[in-house]
Amino acid sequence: MTTSSISRAGGLFAAAMLCALSVSQAQAACYELYSSKNELLYRSTRSPVDLSRPLHQTVPAVAPGAKLVFTPSSQGCEIDFNKLQPQAIVEIEGDGFRTMSPRTPRGGGRG
Repeated sequence: MTTSSISRAGGLFAAAMLCALSVSQAQAACYELYSSKNELLYRSTRSPVDLSRPLHQTVPAVAPGAKLVFTPSSQGCEIDFNKLQPQAIVEIEGDGFRTMSPRTPRGGGRG
């Protein structure tokens, strides 16, 4: 092995380690969504948006002007907080996501 081969292999190894580090840091334990007025709208261990799509596309669809903050710590996320419309919450289903729809109550009190 030549010196250039060794340094190329070392560079590839370093790049692979950075990618692995980025992927592991992308997993969050707590998601908080703040309105444009910095009011807490949502806090949970589940994301309020589909994370397989870019945030600049999904977050404004849930709450225009909002910002999503996620952290690796679940401290403070023990109790879910949700001021969003129920249909905006995304649930993980298998390998994908689905949007939850609220149940429509059937007729009020009969009788």
